[in-house]
Amino acid sequence: MSSLPATATAAPPGKRKEIYKYDAPWTVFSMNWSIRPDKKFRLALGSYVEEYNNKVQIVQLDEETSDFACKATFDHPYPTTKIVWIPDTKGVYPDLVSTSGDYLRIWRVGDPEVRLECLLNNNKNSDFCAPLTSFDWNEVDPNLLGTSSIDTTCTIWGLETGQVMGRVNLVQGHVKTQLIAHDKEVYDIAFSRAGGGRDIFASVGADGSVRMFDLRHLEHSTIIYEDVAHQPLLRLAWNKQDPNYLATFAMDASEVIILDVRVPCTPVARLSNHRACVNGIAWAPHSSCHICTAGDDSQALIWDIQQMPRAIEDPILAYTAAGEINCVQWSATQPDWIAICYNQSLEILRV
Repeated sequence: MSSLPATATAAPPGKRKEIYKYDAPWTVFSMNWSIRPDKKFRLALGSYVEEYNNKVQIVQLDEETSDFACKATFDHPYPTTKIVWIPDTKGVYPDLVSTSGDYLRIWRVGDPEVRLECLLNNNKNSDFCAPLTSFDWNEVDPNLLGTSSIDTTCTIWGLETGQVMGRVNLVQGHVKTQLIAHDKEVYDIAFSRAGGGRDIFASVGADGSVRMFDLRHLEHSTIIYEDVAHQPLLRLAWNKQDPNYLATFAMDASEVIILDVRVPCTPVARLSNHRACVNGIAWAPHSSCHICTAGDDSQALIWDIQQMPRAIEDPILAYTAAGEINCVQWSATQPDWIAICYNQSLEILRV
């Protein structure tokens, strides 16, 4: 098994480095890549600070100097449970980034100012809000977002992006539908590219199940998988090229399971080389058979799953970071690059 170099050295002139690093002023809790074609190597990072005083930074790699520059910092009350940039590969929408925490917030990224466009709260009856564990932004229809919450619900939001009218906020949102998705807390939600990529999504939660929904037929859902020990499932991710496959992992588990929606209930593969609990999964944007997993053993592992259903014994690439990796994201527009976070560091790795 080959591995990336564990340390990055200065690249000779004309040759790009394999690893770039950014040190944030706080523990990095969440991050994600910008998708706009004119903003290469741009990421948003969210802090993990115990107090009601968190931050989000937008950083961008300067390829000339090989250093990350902080382009903007803005306040965020609680740690961001997830950050997603608008899935706008053509640059036709406003430059937006969204965060989940106590509420779903949509931010407009200017230069240098970032301002809140809208705050979406689905509990209209009180000031109390059930924290949002995660969300997903629909890639086919950027006017759709889905959030998951500890109150057992998933909410599908509709966005309207208006014309520029002075300083009036351009983006507004409304609840399209809210459904009780699980028997316990819902920890993640993700839209599938199946059937046109707009209507099908799945969720995982504390009841240990993976459930699939169709916005056109919300009266019923399909349970694709249930953890035998009813361990909470923390994250799920759909294969970007083949919507039959998705990956998930349980709380405190050191393995990732791959599911085939055509053969529910039985994992088609188990990726079990991590020596501590898994924290993140990311499918390759450009390949149906590659996935990256990362965890508390400080390892980011890339797997080739094309021989499924035969057992997948070992990863094809391994990288050991200088700390427990809590987040991994594979760049959709620059598929040679994966980003990981550990402690106060962001690293992007060329794969």
